[in-house]
Amino acid sequence: MRKFYLSTYHFLILFISILSWVYLLGFDYINPTNISWLNSGDLSTYQLGWEYFRSDKWRFPIGLNPNYGIYSDSNIVYSDSIPILAIFFKLFNFLLPEKFQYFSIWILLCIYLQILFSYKIIYIGTGNKLFSFLGSLFFLTASIFIHRSGIHLSLLGQWLILSGIYIEISENGKKDFLRLIILLISLLVHFYFFLMLIILIFLQEFYKALFLRKFLLEILKKLIFTIIVSVFLMYTIGYFSINLDDGLGWGYGYYNFNLNSFINPSGQNNIGSFSWSNFLTKQNYQNKEIEGFSYLGFSGIIFFIIFLFNIFNGKFNIFFQNLNWVIITLPFLMISISNNINFGDINIVSIDLNKFVYAFFSIFRASGRMIWPVYYIIFIIGIIFIFKNFKSKSTLVLLTLLVLQISDIYSGIKNYSFGSQYSVIQENKKNPFWAGLSKQFDEIRLIESKNQSSIFHELSEYLIGENFIKTDLVNLARVNREKTTFAKYNLIEDINNKNLSIFNKKIFLTRNKNIVFYLKNLFQDKIYIYFQDNIWIITNIKIRGYTQYDFSSHIVTELNVKDNFTIDLSDNFLIPSIGWEIQKKDQGFVSYGYTSSLFLKIKGISCEKKNRIKFHFEKYYKDLERNIKFLLKDGNNKIINFETNNLESVTLDLDCNASNVYNFTFEIDNPISLYDLKQGLNREKKSIILKSISII
Repeated sequence: MRKFYLSTYHFLILFISILSWVYLLGFDYINPTNISWLNSGDLSTYQLGWEYFRSDKWRFPIGLNPNYGIYSDSNIVYSDSIPILAIFFKLFNFLLPEKFQYFSIWILLCIYLQILFSYKIIYIGTGNKLFSFLGSLFFLTASIFIHRSGIHLSLLGQWLILSGIYIEISENGKKDFLRLIILLISLLVHFYFFLMLIILIFLQEFYKALFLRKFLLEILKKLIFTIIVSVFLMYTIGYFSINLDDGLGWGYGYYNFNLNSFINPSGQNNIGSFSWSNFLTKQNYQNKEIEGFSYLGFSGIIFFIIFLFNIFNGKFNIFFQNLNWVIITLPFLMISISNNINFGDINIVSIDLNKFVYAFFSIFRASGRMIWPVYYIIFIIGIIFIFKNFKSKSTLVLLTLLVLQISDIYSGIKNYSFGSQYSVIQENKKNPFWAGLSKQFDEIRLIESKNQSSIFHELSEYLIGENFIKTDLVNLARVNREKTTFAKYNLIEDINNKNLSIFNKKIFLTRNKNIVFYLKNLFQDKIYIYFQDNIWIITNIKIRGYTQYDFSSHIVTELNVKDNFTIDLSDNFLIPSIGWEIQKKDQGFVSYGYTSSLFLKIKGISCEKKNRIKFHFEKYYKDLERNIKFLLKDGNNKIINFETNNLESVTLDLDCNASNVYNFTFEIDNPISLYDLKQGLNREKKSIILKSISII
């Protein structure tokens, strides 16, 4: 082993790794003090997760990151900030510069280990160094590897899959120990790799027990021990900082593998969509099946044919007798395809799953990723087949196939260089409004708190390097759904109670102008409101150097009323002020939480006549037999108690007032969520749909 690391081929692997690293990132971005490229989408949450983590004190579990995602039970794991490096560099935080990122280092490490482990695998099967080196370059240029370089940096750790295969085929006497180590490392990189490895390892072990007459009891002991150690590490890092059911999600059968994915070169990066192939045209796929993107390339398709040939000939384990390829590949293939089997944009069959079965498989939310071990096994089988069958000409044949492969997929590789992806982004000039706000305020929050909000994606480039002490403006893989939901409800309650203290040293953000109108009328001159980048900013402190939004001409949604006037809310004419969200198109507005308010100005009514306002409702859960209880208050605190199972309408007298401004509050006693109904994981409590308003 030591001899290899001093060999020419090892230095060649190092050289190719560094060359590929520079090509992919460019000289500017390999600098660990350059954080400018980590300013959009998922890349920004990796960096923000790290910045908040490094600036916080050490906690236990050690991955806790509560300031990046208050009320979310946030953890460095769920910001995908590569925990193994985040924890390591936090230990030396006192030595690091103010602006620092380790993601460029991670990319180099992944490139190097990707080549190294693929080289070692092929060398075990061939014993030829030159052939093994050429074969390893197929893995460096693998579309599933390059594809993740600009989207999900943690998922570049695909060398973990290769290391697992290498351990299985090697004759190392410390195999059990190495398995455990690689499993624990995978937990410190990304949970999907742990799932792949645990399936890979124990499928093989059970195969040996069933067909090679190994002792099943010993295998079960290994499995139990591995799970115990893994769970202990998960607890120590903070995987369980959220509830178990919060770790589940929707998406199984949506982010899946399309049956055409191996031959479909349709790809996308941060700029847009493109074709990975110079030989084949793009094909259709469904929904979010880009997660299952796995174009094999021209030579990869040849390897796939070889793979199928070996399987149908019953020679599926011909190259490594201690590894059964079918036993490994079949479960991965089935999980990745999911219960929705699609070819292109054609749905072949959809299988309804029991909700408990679905909940289990939701662990594999982005199930399309589970095709990766199959992808790499296809290349391993194909490359070693070339060596075994072409003998003296095998190196020449493999070199020819490598040239064809790169010729085919070079457009894809080129589109994933960071220079091509981020040159456009880097031209965008940051609005100076956001710079330095963290020196004036401790928190930046959303009024309608939401994980992965559109505001986050638009502001993330401003937030990098401008850390507030706390924020709920986050993009996390998983959150505590209950805490996040009730934080939003509590904020609405505080607003309706005119609790000014909620604004202390905080910035609140929203896109809903009617919420802003409501806040302005509620708190008057006690708050300051600004409008930047199509986002409303609400504070109780003046922001130096900037002028407040002028509300003198436009402060509230106005209704110009005629006799028997009705406004249908399904046309999205009016967005109620707070505690509502837009239902599906043409379906009105649905209440969420316990309090929803409607704030509007009604012009054209006569004080000489008796005027009434009539609210037309529907139940949100139409098939649910339950009474809905709520109080409806007008601006003078007149109250109507309302309880019904046949919800249709509620009528109030309209008292004349000088301003013609009315504030109606719906206090809902018994909203209910899908989680309460045991029909899903969503904790958002809903009750009524406001369809229309009539003035009589």
